[in-house]
Amino acid sequence: MHSSQRSGLPAINSVIPINEQKNNFKWAEYIFIFSFMVLIVSLSFVVLPFSLLLITLIPLPILIATYRYNNLLAAVVAALVSIFFALFLQDSTMVILVLSMSTVGIGVGNAMKEKLPYKKVLIIGIVSSLITISLLGLGLSLVTGQSIKLLYKETTEKMLQELASVQPTNQAMLEQAQATINRFNILFPSMLFTGAVAIAGINVMAGSFVLKKLGLEEIPSLPPISNWAFPSWLSIAYFILWPLTLLNVFPDIVSIVISNLHHAVRWFLVIQGLSVIIYFLKTVRMPKWIKIIILLPVYFFSSWFLALLGALDPWLKYRGRLRLYQEELKKDKKGPDKQE
Repeated sequence: MHSSQRSGLPAINSVIPINEQKNNFKWAEYIFIFSFMVLIVSLSFVVLPFSLLLITLIPLPILIATYRYNNLLAAVVAALVSIFFALFLQDSTMVILVLSMSTVGIGVGNAMKEKLPYKKVLIIGIVSSLITISLLGLGLSLVTGQSIKLLYKETTEKMLQELASVQPTNQAMLEQAQATINRFNILFPSMLFTGAVAIAGINVMAGSFVLKKLGLEEIPSLPPISNWAFPSWLSIAYFILWPLTLLNVFPDIVSIVISNLHHAVRWFLVIQGLSVIIYFLKTVRMPKWIKIIILLPVYFFSSWFLALLGALDPWLKYRGRLRLYQEELKKDKKGPDKQE
C-alpha cells in the first residue's frame, strides 16, 4: 500500500505542472492581447501616415480574444484598455473609440468562431461596423453636448480658418478646400457605408491571417485580392449613374441620391480594378516592395482608371484572357519536349 502510494505520487505531481503551464500560458495570452490593443491604439495617434489603417485595426485584438476564448474576455479587455487610456491620458474620446470599435471585433470573431462562410462573416462585419459608427457618433454627441452635424460643421470651419491663417493670400486653395468639404457633406452617407465595408473587410483579412499564424485551422477567410470580382450589375449601374452625375437637371435631393449611389458603386469598382492590377503584377517577377510602389500611386491618383478597369472587367475578362494566354505558353513549351 505504501509503495503504491509512492508510485502514484509522481503521476499526480506530473499533472500539476501541466495545468499550471496552461494557466500561465492563458494569462500570458491575456496580457499579450491587452498590450497588443494598447499598442495599436497608441500608434494610431503617433504614426500619422498610417493612422487611418491602425484605427481600422483596433478591433483585431478583440476579434482574437472572442475567437480564442469568449465574449466576456473580449469585453473585459476592451474595458481595461478604455480604463487605461481614461486614467493615463484622461481623454474620453479614446474611451469611446475603443469601446465602439470593439463591436466589430466581437461581431466578426463570433462569426468566424461559428465557421460561417466568408460572405456571411463579411456581412456580419459590415453590420457591426455600421453599429460602431453609430456608437461613435452617439458617444461624441454625449461628450461634446452637440449633434454630429454641428460638430462636423465647427470642425470644418476651424480647418478652413487654420488654412487661411497659413495661406492668407491663396484664395484658390481656400476655394478648393471648401469645395472638397461641400462634396464630403453630399457624399457623407455613401462614405459611411464604404467605410463600414472597409473596416469589416480589413479586420476579416487581418483576423484570418493572425489566427492561421497561431496554428488554428478552418478559419473563414476572404479569397485572395487578385481574384476579387463583384457582380456585373455594379458595372451596369456605374455606366448609368456616371452620366447622370454630370447632368444638372434633377432636384437637389435626387442629385444627392444619385451622387451617393455613384460614389458607392465606383468605390467597389475601384477595388475590382485594383484586384486586376494585382493579378497582373503577380505574373511578373519583381520584389514585393516594387509592386507596392507601383500600386500606391495608381490607387491614390488614378482612381478613375481603376474604376473604369473594374467596370469593364465583367465583359473583357482580363484575368481569364491572361490565364488562357499563360496556358497556351505552357503548351507551346511542352510541345517541342514531347516531340523530342
